[in-house]
Amino acid sequence: MILRIAVLSMIALALGISACGGDESAPTQRATYDEGELRIQIETLDTGLLKGHAFVDAAEGWVVKDLRVEAHDEENVPWPVIEPERTGIGGANATEFFEVTIQELPRGQQITVEAVATLQERDGTVLERRVRDEWPP
Repeated sequence: MILRIAVLSMIALALGISACGGDESAPTQRATYDEGELRIQIETLDTGLLKGHAFVDAAEGWVVKDLRVEAHDEENVPWPVIEPERTGIGGANATEFFEVTIQELPRGQQITVEAVATLQERDGTVLERRVRDEWPP
């Protein structure tokens, strides 16, 4: 019995670690603007955490000033988001690994997870663009 629990724990750990690297088969939501393209990918549900990646590819002449993830329920109540890994800020391409702390969600309701990119053009113009996904799908 203890061996079975240990084996199952190792399998769960291995699956959790592989999910952190990005799941190419996970559905991706996209939004394309003149300033660039944003994508969000919710990849896995772990114990108490909804995990995924956000991406922004700025168009020529634009840079990514900031990238963050927000989550809220149907009543617009915000949910905690952990953003432990962000790369590419200040360049043309940025990515972010995120985790949403799952709270009690009433049956039949969804949460909205949004990637929010702040982009800046060479002339100083700053714009905010968003892409969203809903969970559960």
